[in-house]
Amino acid sequence: MYIYGWLIFITPIVGAFLSFALGRHDRRLAGPIASLAIGLSLVFSILAFFRVQSSGPIDNSYNWFFNINAGIYIDHLALVMVLMVSFVSLMIHIFAMYYMGEDPNRHIYFAETALFTSGMLGLVVSSNLVLFFLFWELVGLCSYLLVGFWFFKPNATSAAKKAFIVTRVGDLLFLIGMAILYFSLMGYPGLTSGVSPLDIPFLINHAQSIASYVGPNTLGAVAVLFLGAAAGKSAQFPLHVWIPDAMEGPTTVSALIHAATMVTAGVYLVARVFPIFYYSAPFALYSVVAVGAFTAFFAGIIGIVVNDIKRILAYSTISQIGYMMAAIGLGSVIGYSGVSYGMFHLVVHADFKALLFMCAGAILIALMDLRDTREMGGLWRRMPITVTLLLIGSLALVAFPGTAGYFSKDSIIAASWIYFEKSGSPYAIIPWILLAGGSLLTALYTFRMFFRVALGKPRSYLAEKAHDPKPVVLIPLMILGAGALFLGLIQPYFYRYVYSQAVVPSIPLYIEAIPITLMAIGIIVTYFIYGTERYKKIDISKNLGYRIVKNKFYLDRLFTNVIAERFIAAFSGATASFEASYNRGVEGVGDGTLNLGAFFRKLQNGVIENYFIFLIIGISVIFIIIEILGVL
Repeated sequence: MYIYGWLIFITPIVGAFLSFALGRHDRRLAGPIASLAIGLSLVFSILAFFRVQSSGPIDNSYNWFFNINAGIYIDHLALVMVLMVSFVSLMIHIFAMYYMGEDPNRHIYFAETALFTSGMLGLVVSSNLVLFFLFWELVGLCSYLLVGFWFFKPNATSAAKKAFIVTRVGDLLFLIGMAILYFSLMGYPGLTSGVSPLDIPFLINHAQSIASYVGPNTLGAVAVLFLGAAAGKSAQFPLHVWIPDAMEGPTTVSALIHAATMVTAGVYLVARVFPIFYYSAPFALYSVVAVGAFTAFFAGIIGIVVNDIKRILAYSTISQIGYMMAAIGLGSVIGYSGVSYGMFHLVVHADFKALLFMCAGAILIALMDLRDTREMGGLWRRMPITVTLLLIGSLALVAFPGTAGYFSKDSIIAASWIYFEKSGSPYAIIPWILLAGGSLLTALYTFRMFFRVALGKPRSYLAEKAHDPKPVVLIPLMILGAGALFLGLIQPYFYRYVYSQAVVPSIPLYIEAIPITLMAIGIIVTYFIYGTERYKKIDISKNLGYRIVKNKFYLDRLFTNVIAERFIAAFSGATASFEASYNRGVEGVGDGTLNLGAFFRKLQNGVIENYFIFLIIGISVIFIIIEILGVL
């Protein structure tokens, strides 16, 4: 047993309990204990990296019950995730000691965030889909607790319930997919002793023969169900509606959810079982690229009308996760390279999105939780270090040339052009159009936010009094800022590390220039409108298109007012009525049986003459029935 691999996720669990137990007596201990536990996870992840480099994948599994195994499986793909999750989570935890420093329940907060991180790490290293699912559920539970951490705020409790319910839809699809896969493989001849049908190494190493055995359409159905699970966890259309409301939790929770945990879990699921998608019917990967590309464009449209700084970043997360999903979906044409492209953007996005959210957190502390960008302005002069770091994160988000975001995101757009060229279908250009068009939208909503926050004059009393936190508090942000600038340098090595055959995509220069040009147009347009006072003269509030986008295409109303209140509530009412009737029927049978038994007990009075009377009556009835049947 490779103990360090197990300690990657066990250490934060221990840290969670210690943070709560010791933090109850001294609140100041909770943050350092949780941070130390996450730091140890990072150390163990680094040790696992060297072990895998020298000896190959780590696979420690033990029989749990029947033919289900539990254990760890750490290969290059898992290592990328555990290194990212532990590192980014550590940066967020260190900053959270400042952000949550005055909260009276910070010992509970750090216990929950440490448990949140352990759930994500456990999910990544799980060797079996059943264990994977249990950690998957732990991540969902912790997100519910953390989004609703400030439970005294009605919006926070409502958002927590919404997140929990919407993601349960994906969880149900995951369970159904696992059930179909499990029962389809029960007679598979390649299942040797000690191997479970849901063991991850078994599934990814035998995917081609599994497809032949169960049929590509059945395997494709399983893959689409897994995609549905990923859409719920990673906030992809149409299950994205929970994530903007989840901004009601502490900003450091938002950073955890959007950067290191939760939303990356769905992307990792699709990447982890990519061979299942690759060898199943073509519609599986077509679904992945369609959902991802559409979500990337769709979320960008909504982002350009949002005013809440945290919700703008939330929609950017939905969009960027769409790019990752689309990259993996391109694998139907470009093969396993799609996983490398998607995972590299996942790592880079985790870095700059944590940076952006923590910059937003520093701004919100300075502005006493004022989140409307229309009431900010002039903060670059008052918070120069924080806003400069915000600029670095923004440049990475829009894929400005030279930043890490450029190397990760524009490679996906380039790969989508190769997808179009190689597929031979005219419809295959749609992903490229959506992803390239997303470059314009990303620039519009990102720099609309940035110019409103940074430039001009302060538009509120709070903005006039804002100032940077102490420099020591900003050290984690500076580290992440360096990553947002320079992580792109490792791109070729990263691609070959995840899958050796992956290469940097090469396309015609004029095609490569299109997303860069669209990004530049977006920055120029937003500066022309929001970098000056011109936006005050523009009123599009009465425009029909604006109202539709502002209301998020009415999806929340569809899910709440129509699906939930009319269909699900009516179905639940009908089910409850049927259940009540059924229960009354069962109780009636029981009562009738008891009454009948009581009646017959009264007949057992010991009088022989009565017994003969009933015997004669019974025989007579039987003869009468026989005669009637004979006549018929």
